[in-house]
Amino acid sequence: MSSKPTHLEPSKLGTKEYWDNLYASELQNHASNPRDEGTVWFDDADAESRTVLYLDQLTESATFDHEIRREDASFLDLGCGNGSLLFALREDGWRGPMLGVDYSAASVALARQVAEKRKERRGGDDDDHMDQDEDEDEAGGDQDAMDEVVDVPSETQDDDDEEKEEEEIPSVEFAEWDVLRGPLEVALGGAQAKTGWDVVLDKGTFDAVCLSPEQDAQTGRRVCEGYRARVLRLLKPGGLFLVTSCNWTEDELRAWFEDADTAEVDEAGSLAAVGSIEYPSFQFGGAKGQAISTLCFQKHAKR
Repeated sequence: MSSKPTHLEPSKLGTKEYWDNLYASELQNHASNPRDEGTVWFDDADAESRTVLYLDQLTESATFDHEIRREDASFLDLGCGNGSLLFALREDGWRGPMLGVDYSAASVALARQVAEKRKERRGGDDDDHMDQDEDEDEAGGDQDAMDEVVDVPSETQDDDDEEKEEEEIPSVEFAEWDVLRGPLEVALGGAQAKTGWDVVLDKGTFDAVCLSPEQDAQTGRRVCEGYRARVLRLLKPGGLFLVTSCNWTEDELRAWFEDADTAEVDEAGSLAAVGSIEYPSFQFGGAKGQAISTLCFQKHAKR
């Protein structure tokens, strides 16, 4: 078993105060300008759309067995920020339950506010289309009016079908929850209480945890060493954990999440890397690398 990577030096990015202040500012900015939804982490590397594409491709073909389906796969986003990754998945057609959690109350408030404003904009767009249709009908003459009478039942039926479809898709939910210390029942409610989540997402959260100076009161170790065990308890057997990092290479992520003490494996199962997301690479000093890494791990039940 290889040893864990050397710990990172603590930083303000590993403190709750930093994230509370950041999201309080972004919450205020969004209230003033709803189009300003805040920071999308790793946006310069297009990590969000690449993650969505990777999951899309898994449903079409994969080098490993899984049960991830667009119509009902459940998603848990650890450190959800403004909720942008879950919104992107929902807009891409993923229809299952989605929950974003963050230990910053301001982050959760921002994500909920963004969700509400997006919903309002969708309703506003529908109203604009209705107004435009009415203006065209008034200018169209008697024949257009007759056509309108003929078309109304079909359009009404289409609208009813769309409304029914939207009602069947659950809303993206958000909750204030500390992944390291929060009670598991908050993140494992509803149908996930017995099974766990199909997909757990992490886009920069493990990075932030690794920058925390805090130590576990019982073990005396840095709190990042307990992250893997918590992820395992959130995942269903066969479920996927996608972690994106700008601080750790793919090999280092494997060392953090694949390796474990025997007792830990027996208790909660294990994680095995099954895939990765490609990003533009660079070469420096004869070595080739990429600015960020995304690995996909699959949970295997305890033996």
